[in-house]
Amino acid sequence: MWKAAKVVRLAICGPMKILIITQHFPPERGAVRRLFEFARYFVRSGHTVSVLTAMPNYPDGIVPPKYRGKFFHYEQMDGVRVYRSWVLPASNYQPKKRMLGFLTFLFSAVVNSRRIKGGVDLLIASSPPVTTPVIGMILSKFYRCKFVLEIRDLQPESSEDFGNLNRSLFTRSLKRLMHYLYRKADALVPVTQGIADYLRTIGLPPEKVMPVKSGVSHEFISADSNGIRKHFGLEGKFLVLYSGTLGWAHSLETFIEAARQLNDQPDIYFAFIGDGQKRGVLEGMVRDYGLKNVGFFGLQPLDTIPYFLQSADVLVHSMKDVPVTKGSLPTKLFEYMASGKPIIYGSLEGEAVEELEKAGGALAFRADDPGRLCELILKLRSGEIDGGYLGRKYHEHVTRHHCREIWADRYLMLLNKLHSA
Repeated sequence: MWKAAKVVRLAICGPMKILIITQHFPPERGAVRRLFEFARYFVRSGHTVSVLTAMPNYPDGIVPPKYRGKFFHYEQMDGVRVYRSWVLPASNYQPKKRMLGFLTFLFSAVVNSRRIKGGVDLLIASSPPVTTPVIGMILSKFYRCKFVLEIRDLQPESSEDFGNLNRSLFTRSLKRLMHYLYRKADALVPVTQGIADYLRTIGLPPEKVMPVKSGVSHEFISADSNGIRKHFGLEGKFLVLYSGTLGWAHSLETFIEAARQLNDQPDIYFAFIGDGQKRGVLEGMVRDYGLKNVGFFGLQPLDTIPYFLQSADVLVHSMKDVPVTKGSLPTKLFEYMASGKPIIYGSLEGEAVEELEKAGGALAFRADDPGRLCELILKLRSGEIDGGYLGRKYHEHVTRHHCREIWADRYLMLLNKLHSA
């Protein structure tokens, strides 16, 4: 039935030539993998997909040898045509240099865009950074094609709320620029309902705003633990695991404070998978407290992350309690749910908590309340809260509603509709 539906859509609209503009793209890490998986899906559905992106260097600022010293590089990844442009490399620890990197990509991408042959029917620009939709608007004029602006995070609003940028003439100017680009786009694709609601509050017509969530890939849905516990010496532990960026948007200090309160429970162990600007601060707290029940395992190969999640007894996540996080639905949450493990989430309200409630129940705590976090961990360990039941409900929910192919198909239907209008 699905194959028949796909053929009908192609017969009505014809194959499209889609150009995606994103500064970050695999082999880089993070939420941008969503775009790669969507692009592969579009190719398998009969469309031509090109991606204009930067030389990979995020998050460590190191350009792999294959791409080093080049102004332009072309390759194909699972049928997706990838056009890479030079960028000033910068690590996650160098925010000012990263901002310069955004500007260098703007100019190199526009120059290298002339290498894309065969025309473009529809262009998708993914933000942040704020420079990618600028490139998108410029090239949509050049190619005379429809312009779709995908919004993974609100900028500069998020940076203001998290304290990365002070409210100033600069951020007000960025906000005016982004609002202008929102109006110029033919369609807006926010990745959460919260972002969609915000776009409507600033006067954008509802019919122009079409949310497409990230979902999760089958690698996470069908993974096993693959010996992770034995490899890292974690056998016999009640493992509380955080996986993701150790950044300023997350209230990770609360996890360290919880570990301090549970230091007399030798079987409970806190593991952090990932890296980021806050890692040094967190490691300093562990040293100062003399904790032996916390481990930092750094960045791990992307294909091993499902195994780490499967190895945990409970998964934890927490965002800073600021207005912008109420509309946040981290991609990581879908990956957590796919693992079939209980999740403790550091917020009492917002879209992420609502999603967990829909799935089977939310174990929520205020992001600055380590005592409540400890209470939930102990109840899961003792069985007072049935973590196995919650994990199964989460897995069923994400498999039924948030498999990435489901959202990729919705995205494609949106693009077909826009193309045929």
